[in-house]
Parts: sequence; C-alpha cells; structure tokens
Amino acid sequence: MLQTTVSLAQPAAVQLDGPKSAEELRPFISYYLDSGWERTVSEMLNEYKNEFKPIETSAPDFGYTKDKIWLRMIFENRSELEEDWRIHFKENFKQLFDVYVARENFSIENVLSQDLERGFKTRSVQYPELVAPVTIEPGETVTVLVNYWSEGASYIQLTMETGPSFADIAAKRTAKNFIYYGMMILLIAAALIALVVYRHVVFAAYIAYAASTLLFLMHSDGVAYQYLWPDLPKFNSIASIVTGSAIIIFASNYARVFLLTKNRYPLVDKMLLAIIVTTIIIDVSAFFVDNQIVKKVLVLMSLIAVIGCTTSGIVAARTRFKEVRFFLFAWLGILLASAIMNLRHWLGIEISQDFQYDFMRFVMVVDAAMMGLAIGDRYNQLRAARQLATQQSLDEAKRNLELTKRLGALEKKYTIAAEVAQSKDEQIANTIHDLRQPLHALRLSVGQLVDGKHDHAVEPADIEQTFAYLEDLVSGHLDHSGVAHSVDHSGTVPDRDEPRLSTCDVLRSVHDMFLPDARAKGLEFKYVPTSLEADVEHLVLMRIVTNLVSNAIKYTEKGKVLLGCRRNGKKLFVEVHDTGPGLDESEFELAKEREIRIEQKTNGQEGNGYGLAIVCELVQKHGLSLKRHLGRKGGTGFVLEVPVR
Repeated sequence: MLQTTVSLAQPAAVQLDGPKSAEELRPFISYYLDSGWERTVSEMLNEYKNEFKPIETSAPDFGYTKDKIWLRMIFENRSELEEDWRIHFKENFKQLFDVYVARENFSIENVLSQDLERGFKTRSVQYPELVAPVTIEPGETVTVLVNYWSEGASYIQLTMETGPSFADIAAKRTAKNFIYYGMMILLIAAALIALVVYRHVVFAAYIAYAASTLLFLMHSDGVAYQYLWPDLPKFNSIASIVTGSAIIIFASNYARVFLLTKNRYPLVDKMLLAIIVTTIIIDVSAFFVDNQIVKKVLVLMSLIAVIGCTTSGIVAARTRFKEVRFFLFAWLGILLASAIMNLRHWLGIEISQDFQYDFMRFVMVVDAAMMGLAIGDRYNQLRAARQLATQQSLDEAKRNLELTKRLGALEKKYTIAAEVAQSKDEQIANTIHDLRQPLHALRLSVGQLVDGKHDHAVEPADIEQTFAYLEDLVSGHLDHSGVAHSVDHSGTVPDRDEPRLSTCDVLRSVHDMFLPDARAKGLEFKYVPTSLEADVEHLVLMRIVTNLVSNAIKYTEKGKVLLGCRRNGKKLFVEVHDTGPGLDESEFELAKEREIRIEQKTNGQEGNGYGLAIVCELVQKHGLSLKRHLGRKGGTGFVLEVPVR
C-alpha cells in the first residue's frame, strides 16, 4: 500500500449502479503516452494529471507503439449494496501491466501487477484474461490508473463488472472456449486414428496443422498460459510468434501434401516452400530484431500464406475440382478471417476484438473440419477411381487373353489348312492366300488393342468381325478338306482337342502382340522361349508381363527390349529388360504408387501412372515377387519370381 498526496479534482466519474460495458466506459477513459518510461503513479495522479487526453477510438488503441501507456478512469459507487467489482480487460497477456486504485484517503493500491517475471499464478483472479479486483464502498469515489506496454498491438478493451456478472461472463466464456477446443480435439483424434489405419502422410500433415491451430486459439484465449505453461511468462510473451508461425508453416505444408504440388504443380510447390522458408527466417530474426516488428510482420505473413494456400487450391480446382472442393472452400473462409486481422493491425480500422476472436475461432474450427472432409472426400474419389481402373484393367486383360487364345487357335487351324492345301486343288490354294493377309492384319490389330494405342479405326467390334470371318473361312475350308471332325461350327477346336496355353505360349503371345509397336519405334524386341511351366494363373501372368513390356517399349527411345525366362532352383525368373532411361530404387518405390509418374523419365509419353502399380498389386496378391535387376548399368530390368510347376 502506497501513501501519497493526491488531488482528486478529476474529470467526470463513471456512476456505478451495475455492470458497465466497453461502450459505456469509453467516454470516461483518458490516456497519456509515456515515451521515456519515466512517470510514476504518484506523478500521474498529481503533476501530470492535466496531461491526460480523452481517447478518440472505440477502445484504447495506439497501434504498435514503443510508449508506455497510462489510462485513467474515475468511478463513483452509486450502488447501495455492491462493493466487490471487477475491471475485466479482454486481453490474455501484456508484457507490462499494472492497475492502481487511488482512494480519497490518499492511499494507492496496486491491485494487479504482471510482467515477464511473474507467472500466471500471481494473478489475483485466476482467469485466462486480465482481471483486476477493485473494492469500492457504496458512495466512495476512486481513481483507477492502468499502466501497460505490449510487444504486440496496444489495443485493449475493458468493462466494469460486479462479482455475479463477472462469474456469469467467466462461465459462458469457458464453455464457449472448450466447445471449440473439444471440436478441434475430436478432429485431431479422428485424424490420428486414420493415420494409424491408413499410414498416409496426409493425415500427419493435417494433424500438425490442426494441432497448431488449436494451440494458437488456446494462446489467444489465454488458456494455454493458464494450463500449459503458467510458470513461463517469458515464453508466453513470444508464444504468438511460435504458434502463429506454426500455423503458417504447417498449413503450407498440408497444402503441398494434400494437393501433391511437388509432382503436379511445381511452380505452386515452390511458392508454398518460399512461404515456409520466409516464415522461418522471420522467426529467426526475432533473436536480433524487436519482437514488436516481428509480430506485426507475421500478421501480414499469415495473410500471404492464406492467399498462397487459396491460390494453390484454385489452381488444382481447375483440373480436379471434385477432389479439392472442400480444401478450397476452407481457405476461402480463413482468408476472410486473416483479412480482418490485417485490417485492424496494419490499417488501423476499428474492429471489435471480441468479434475478431470469435470469428477467428469459428472460421478455424470450420476450416479444420473442412480440411478433414477434404481428405475423406479425396480418398473416396481416389478409391472409386482405383476400383474402376482395376476393373477396367481386369476386363481388358480377360479380353486380351481370350483374343490371344482365339488367335492361337486360328493360327493352328491355318497351319492345318496350309498342310492340307499342299495336296489339294487350286481352289484350296486360293483359300490359303485369302487367309494369309487378313490373319496378319488381325495380329497387328490385336497387338494395338492390347497395348492401348489403337486408333478409332481399330475397334473391338471390328476385330470380332475379322475373327468370325477367318474362323468361318478356316472351318469351311477344313470341312471341304476332310478334317471337319476336328473343328466345330464356331471355328474352335472341341474340348477334347483344344490346346492348353503353356507359359511359353503366354509369353510368346505377348511378344507377338507388341512386336509391331517395337518395330515401328525402331526397337529390337527379342523373346527367349522357355520349356518351364510357371505355377501361376495364365491371366495373372499375362497381365503382369503385358504391363511390364508395354512400359518398356513406351519409354525406350532406342535400343532393344528383351523378354525371357531362366530357372533358379524352384523359382522361374520371368525378366523384362530395356535400354530406356532407367529407374533407381527411390524412383522405383515412387512409381509403385498410383497416379505417380516420374516426369523426367517419361520422354513426353502419355500415361496415367497405373501400370506398375497394378503389377505390384497383382504380385502382392498372388504371393509373387517383383524386383529391379541390380546388375544393369543402363536402362531398366524387372525380374518376376514365380514358382515352377
């Protein structure tokens, strides 16, 4: 308790007959800026009492100032029963903060004192925001001086409350805060479960972003200082730098991971990386530059980061809106919240702090929820696309295998017809001539269809008609040649005589399919046959080898492609080698992922990145093994290990 001589010839007093709002108190607040930090409370009550000026804004706000600020208010208690009052400052922390009460008996009481040495527990009222308890007897008049300085904005809003009214405010504020926190924690918990189940990096990126958002909200509310680091006032002084920077960094990283900017949008990826690096540089500068400047710059940096993330969403939405729609909507909301913050901090536009914080809480919770929906939405769409691609691949493989079987049967019939033609008349010889050229064209068409490069002139229906024509022609020829007993009317050999495809047949058919494409590119396509039988379904083997050979020819510009087998113990090694650009181990692992293409290895070839992924899924499903051939000095070699039958 200080004793001083105080002249109480003061301006008009606030008539206390109940709680007073910020709007009701504003006309009675005056201020003094102490640029030299030299004034004492006694001097401000006496020598400098006439230096106070009325505030001109809706609440005390002097921007990012270096001055120490003095506020003065006079209160007269007109209530007959109430003597327990609370001055409620809607701020969680100031680097320096003192509240003095000067009474008519010339005593001065310091009812609240906070600085970088006093922890949260030294507060007289244990509440996340600054609260000064003031006892004013009925009929008593007191002068209240508030002396403070902040590394951040100097804005401060205050109300005068009774004990019951403050208790009601505290209860509502606590409930509101923890509703927000509970929602954020539920979202983070759901993402943690998804991370454990799916083991995808996007969930880790989302958790980091959501957790930093939650921590920033808790710090802004003062709850973090109350419960997480109550004995660390110096850290709490810079916590806005730490938590604010964390949001910028993790939000930008989440955008990179979610949108796959590194592979899909390199320029956008560089922009987001630049935002992350710039934020880190600003944080490091806090060790050398006034933190007040750092905090103000970070407010602007947050807007730049939000604009960057929103822009990245817009770029992605141009080509895949359904995948990124929730992501984009989330950033549009937080863009508005960041703009409001910058309007107040940089342009000095008067915006209620309650409105700003409540809007920020709402937007950030909605933003976090929308980001979670974005992940779920994208996964559902990718899963549907994967199922469709897998089904299409399976249907195509079945069709290709059937066409290959029919082609093999037709060629065998052609051989029979050729043998019969040697001992028959000129009409049979003419028939053989009619067969030879259509059969060659059919082989080319089947190869183009399997490889997926057929143009609009080569359609499955056309191939089916060609098959029907040749099969009828061969069957008719065999009927006239006395060998009709071996062929049925449909042109296929009856079940008792139908040849079963061997491993060599499957591999040779793949070679025949793709040989025209290889030659068209000037490549040598060599096949080394085998007498061994692989213990694997022929459809599975054909799908795997077809994809490997297709990729080898597609991405090899010059040289050769080799398809062959060799035995190693009880294993059969089916190998595909090429002289293309090659893949190292990390690129091989990356190429296994669906929709991932190694752009610098594609030579401008079109594709969707499914080929190697489907191969790896088939290998894993059927207990096989696919490895890179480590002994190659150039190109790519794949080794498929299958059991020997």
